[in-house]
Amino acid sequence: MRRWILAAAMACAAAGAGAQSLTPEQLKAMIDQRVAAQNPYQELLNDPDPARSMAAMEIMMESGDAVLFRMALEFGVTAANPTVRRRAVEAFMSSGPVLTARFDGTNSKGDDFVKRIRQFGGNIGPDGIAFIRFDIGQYEATKQCYLWEGSDNCAVSVNADGVFLSGNFGGYNTVSARLALNESGELVGSSALGSVQDAIPTTIRIID
Repeated sequence: MRRWILAAAMACAAAGAGAQSLTPEQLKAMIDQRVAAQNPYQELLNDPDPARSMAAMEIMMESGDAVLFRMALEFGVTAANPTVRRRAVEAFMSSGPVLTARFDGTNSKGDDFVKRIRQFGGNIGPDGIAFIRFDIGQYEATKQCYLWEGSDNCAVSVNADGVFLSGNFGGYNTVSARLALNESGELVGSSALGSVQDAIPTTIRIID
């Protein structure tokens, strides 16, 4: 009896081991199937028809669903098509975001950089890297720009030449930046800050 049980157990183990053996091709097919089943929205974004792909991105970003918005935004700002990238940035700005801008003042001379950052209410580290938060308001069609929150003044303009950040808050408390999307979906470029003589390298992350 014991021999029979042992033989049966060994047979089951062998059968189980055989069932677990997958070729790389089979495994890849199973992975593709599972990923597709879990994320059908990605298939819509990757539609080979550019018009349908663009429509999927726009509808997802207008849906009010935070998960779909983020998925479509990440797709858009990292797309190869410049039109798709621009539309994604415009939709992002239309959502009324709070932008966190990173200013690299490591090579800035004098103390003007520190003064301007503090006037903006920003934070600066001992390494000269500073961060300022900017609240973006609604889009103003007549001015073709996104306003500062609670203001009638332009904050962000998006066009074929890039993304432009501008603000005049009195005296030397001004900012002007020209930015462009990089491959990681970040807005990168340089800024002029008030009386600071140097162009300050600037980065704004759109996706985490």
